[in-house]
Amino acid sequence: MGKKGSFFSALKRVLGSLFVKNSIKLAGATTITQVIAIGTAPILYRIYDRENYGTLGLYMAIANVLGVFSTLQYTQTILIEKDNRNAVLAVWMNRYINAFFSLLVLVLLLILYRPLTAWANNPAINNWLWFLPASIFFSGQNELYRVWAVRNKEFNILSLNSVLTGLLVPAVSITLGLWIRSEAGLFAGLLVSQFVPAVILFFSLQKKYSFKIGYSFQDLKMLAVKHRNFPRFGLSSEFVNRFTNQLPVFFLNTYAGSAMVGVYNLCTRMLVLPIQLVGSAISTVYQQRATEDFHKTGTCIRIFKKTALTLSMVSFLPLLVIFSFGPQLFSFVFGTPWREAGEFARIFVVMFTAQLIVSPLTYIFIIRNRLSIDFWYHMGILTTLALAYSIGIHYFGVRTSLWLHSLGYTVWYLIYFMASYKLSNNAAPEPR
Repeated sequence: MGKKGSFFSALKRVLGSLFVKNSIKLAGATTITQVIAIGTAPILYRIYDRENYGTLGLYMAIANVLGVFSTLQYTQTILIEKDNRNAVLAVWMNRYINAFFSLLVLVLLLILYRPLTAWANNPAINNWLWFLPASIFFSGQNELYRVWAVRNKEFNILSLNSVLTGLLVPAVSITLGLWIRSEAGLFAGLLVSQFVPAVILFFSLQKKYSFKIGYSFQDLKMLAVKHRNFPRFGLSSEFVNRFTNQLPVFFLNTYAGSAMVGVYNLCTRMLVLPIQLVGSAISTVYQQRATEDFHKTGTCIRIFKKTALTLSMVSFLPLLVIFSFGPQLFSFVFGTPWREAGEFARIFVVMFTAQLIVSPLTYIFIIRNRLSIDFWYHMGILTTLALAYSIGIHYFGVRTSLWLHSLGYTVWYLIYFMASYKLSNNAAPEPR
């Protein structure tokens, strides 16, 4: 009886903890969003063909790589600053950097438009490239306000934002797809997903928090210098990370065409959606809780272990299903033209499972100011993938390159996990 009572008491404490409550709150919104995305995907992939999705995928790859510079990676200063005034100051600093870089991208487009379109080798993307500054601007604004919301535990706002965006995007893409029958519907959905969340967060947070503080250019400069390791090491590391993630898109677009990019993008999208059904919510709460624990105790090993175990449990069933029945599932759900995406999914499912478990935990590199180590890890990953595609495509073909990609990345995730565990459990003084 005593053991039974102890078990239920422990269970009650766990379920009643703020971490679990916030995780469940975000997980609920994420679940609704993912269910909408999964439910509407069969319709969308029957409206749009592989070339349409390949064009969208190439645009997103370019925007994703350029977007790394949109705030110079200063957004996390909003979360880790102990002083609230400095956190507000960090918001303004990120706003200015984001606006400046968006304008810079527009200028570069005016100068380099012809070489860029020649490199893209896809006439369908040419006109859409002019939307890159808007994509970068609104994505950056969304990110900085999302971090502010996480800092202040505004998980209700984040949840509402996620659900509304999840409803709007497929509605726009399906409606326009049935009417226009071109990639325009997909691009409209993408732009809505970047614009709407930023606007919702802006007005929601402005009502509750005052971002009007007196500051000078010198204040912004001092804050930027204080956190100079973010652009110094974090920027390089994140650029390498994003470029590495988009490397398959660039290689496939060059050597196999936009249709193959569309197949690859369906594969990765469907792997991310079910596996991250609650993973992204847990990750968001983990960042806030790990930062808080580390400031108080100098370690965050308890929340590290809890998060790693939870994400491992979440990922097991999707891993088993995709590996066993990937091609059959993709063919049945999306139609025969997309069966190849299921074959790609078998190749990548172990890698994406490792990514789901390990990526949130690597936030400890930011908390512990170990961005220089993180950078060299990313350089190792980039080198591994560059070799995988260079050797694989030239000597063995596309499939072998994808297998080498998956295997190499998985090994690096194991290395990341061990390093993150050590940093979470080690309360040694921070480097100067």
